[in-house]
Amino acid sequence: MPVSYINHQGRKILHVNFKDIKTKETVMQDIDLMAKFYEESTEKIYLLLDVRGTFTDPDVMDKLKHYGKTVFNGKSEKRAILGVGGIKKILLRAYSMVTGTNVTPFEDEEKAKDYLAN
Repeated sequence: MPVSYINHQGRKILHVNFKDIKTKETVMQDIDLMAKFYEESTEKIYLLLDVRGTFTDPDVMDKLKHYGKTVFNGKSEKRAILGVGGIKKILLRAYSMVTGTNVTPFEDEEKAKDYLAN
């Protein structure tokens, strides 16, 4: 399942695994699923988002920015992202500026989980 909760060092983390998704349709559906988890949560979310090798385009970024402003913002305690390099790093900066959120990039999944757990 692309979106599920995991436990790391006693911390409940929303793990969003978009790794290696190659189609726009699948990415868009999974973004909607992630938004549903956020909408249903009654507590602050610690988010681990894996976008290594994932398809992206302006429509995907527009959807993320929309949810970032309307659903995700204010519900996350901490956010970590894997797989942000090159153009994705620029898109992450743009996303952060538009939504007013801070997402911390990592290359190592265990380090990202440790960051979220502490």
